[in-house]
Amino acid sequence: MSNPRYQALLKAMKDGKLDALEPVVSFEAGVEYPKLRDFFDSTSEAKEALDELVNAGVLVPEVVDNVMACPHCRTHKLMVRAVCPACNSSKLSEGVMVEHVQCGHVDFEEKFRSELGMICPRCGKPLGEGDYRVLSKLYRCLDCKRVFSEPRMEYLCNNGHRLGGGSLAFESVYAYKLSPEKRALLEYATLDVEELVRSLREEGLAAEARAVAVGRSGVAHDFSFVVWGDARAGGKGENGSPMVVGSVHTSERVTAPDVLVLYAKAFDVGAQAKLIATRGAVDEEARGLAKVYGIEIVESRNPKELAEKVKERVLKAIRQGNASRA
Repeated sequence: MSNPRYQALLKAMKDGKLDALEPVVSFEAGVEYPKLRDFFDSTSEAKEALDELVNAGVLVPEVVDNVMACPHCRTHKLMVRAVCPACNSSKLSEGVMVEHVQCGHVDFEEKFRSELGMICPRCGKPLGEGDYRVLSKLYRCLDCKRVFSEPRMEYLCNNGHRLGGGSLAFESVYAYKLSPEKRALLEYATLDVEELVRSLREEGLAAEARAVAVGRSGVAHDFSFVVWGDARAGGKGENGSPMVVGSVHTSERVTAPDVLVLYAKAFDVGAQAKLIATRGAVDEEARGLAKVYGIEIVESRNPKELAEKVKERVLKAIRQGNASRA
């Protein structure tokens, strides 16, 4: 969970600003969580974060609602359509059925009505009150001419898939609460990145918390913090790339994949120095990879001490970068 957006969310939880996450269901947006709009750019990104936090045991899901969706494209935008149960045609007419008691003819009420009143279309006799009876509402298929009391319902999704009622996908809608057993995990999110960045700016550096840097591939990468360089010198490193990128880990352990992810992102943006800050444990494989890829792992159980160490390493990296260009 080294994603900077996750870190901001976890810190809000730890600080008591965010506890329960309640869903809002609407036709336009489907299922969304309004409290997550400050942390994520899209509903899909928020859903991915919720799933990861549930898998990590940080959040506990509770079913509070459900929606039906298209099984092919998962859209919830569905239109209901009535079709003939015999031939599947959607060319139907609806009406009240009337029976002429004497001759037994049954047809739609509109077939009996005329300028002269109610007249049986089969025998031609005028009908007064008591000569006919009104039956229930019925449907007629204009293709196969069948008459039936209940049409079959099908659904059309906004992406063009045609579905029977039994083929819709059932999706539970969840509310999420912070797991009491995992509150200790949030202690790993206590490194105040905003405060760290403020202290770096006081040193005359151009720095951003939860920053995005665009790589040579054109992909935008998230970092816990980015230091572009000396603010007085334009705030950019060589070729406009960041001088230092950092990843603050909120998980209990730094693993090899964590190191590889940071390296790939840092390489793409052309960062000169790469830092991982953690209050958790570090796998030996991760430590070895970090050494190979030139990533410095900054460790401390104390959040204040960790922030000071990160600041110290950043300033050292900036000095070394400036010296190499001199």
